[in-house]
Amino acid sequence: MNGLTSSTPSPSVIRLMVSGFLLMMVQSALLLMSPALDRNSGMLIWVLTPLAFSAFVAALIGIPEPPEQHWRHRHGR
Repeated sequence: MNGLTSSTPSPSVIRLMVSGFLLMMVQSALLLMSPALDRNSGMLIWVLTPLAFSAFVAALIGIPEPPEQHWRHRHGR
């Protein structure tokens, strides 16, 4: 999978990027709606922030895809 820094990023990278930003927006909206930050809100923030950050990093770097015929091997030929 080509990352965002390549000239032709793959569609899965773009989906990863959008989902990461959506997670960050959900987190921000929850923070804005809460009058005070309690323990449950803090736990949600600590869970969503690393997920969003890792999706962003994976989209920038690009996850390698397996070769097309990786499952097909010729035995003894």
